[in-house]
Amino acid sequence: MKHILFILLLLHILLLKGFGQNTSVESARVAFLSQKINLTSVQAEKFWPVYNEFLDKRKDNRKSIRKLYKTMDEIPDLTLEKIKQQINLIASLKSDEIVSEKEFYNRCLIIITPKQLADLMSAEREFQKILIKKVSED
Repeated sequence: MKHILFILLLLHILLLKGFGQNTSVESARVAFLSQKINLTSVQAEKFWPVYNEFLDKRKDNRKSIRKLYKTMDEIPDLTLEKIKQQINLIASLKSDEIVSEKEFYNRCLIIITPKQLADLMSAEREFQKILIKKVSED
C-alpha cells in the first residue's frame, strides 16, 4: 500500500511540475507500470526497450492515421477514388496496429509472465484514466 501511495504521489508531483513535458509523464508512466507489474531488474532491462519500441511504433501509426483523417477533412472535393484509397489506408494502418500489438504481447511473454502482462494491460488503462482525470481537473 505504501508503494502505491508513493507512486501516486510521484505521479502527481511529476504532472504538477509540467504536464506539457513528455519526459515527466513518461517517467511517471515507467514508475507506475514498474510498480504495478513488479518487474525484476533483469526483466526491466529487457522489457523497457521492447515496450518503448512498441509505443514508438504505435505513436507513428496513429500519427499516420490522424494525417489521413485530416486530409479527408481538409480537402472536401476529394474524388471518390481518392476517398476509397484513404479509407483503405486507414483500415490497413489499423490492422497493422493490431498485428503490432499481438507481436508485442508475444515478445513480452518471453520476458515477463502472463500475469505480469495482464497486470501491464490493466495498469496502462489505469494510468490513462489518471492522466485524463488530471487533465480534466486542470
